[in-house]
Amino acid sequence: MLDKEETITINDMALNFQEEIRSFIRSLPDVELKHDPMSEEAYFYGLRNFAHFHGPRHIDIRLSKPQQEEALKTHIALHHQYAPQAGWVSCVIETVEQAENTKLLIKQAYDTCVSLKTRFKSAK
Repeated sequence: MLDKEETITINDMALNFQEEIRSFIRSLPDVELKHDPMSEEAYFYGLRNFAHFHGPRHIDIRLSKPQQEEALKTHIALHHQYAPQAGWVSCVIETVEQAENTKLLIKQAYDTCVSLKTRFKSAK
């Protein structure tokens, strides 16, 4: 069992990783932080929610189906509990490696949003 000091250190690390992920997301062009029914901290590109936090250690990310399959196959993401059919995956952020993998998936999700919006504009 963890003592109080170890628990505080783990929580501090989780908050540091969360802030690192937040900074990364905010560095992406045209991303907006909005309240969403799924999370008070949801990140959007246009109208598309592509990532949202559930506390300091969990984030859900919306990928394309091929990206989702690859992330699950390589074990860098977990199956989403409620909406896997929409490409959502879940990530736990407790280590440097998990934080780096999470940023990779967020960038893939963001790039998909940009691509979809660009294709949508072109079709008009």
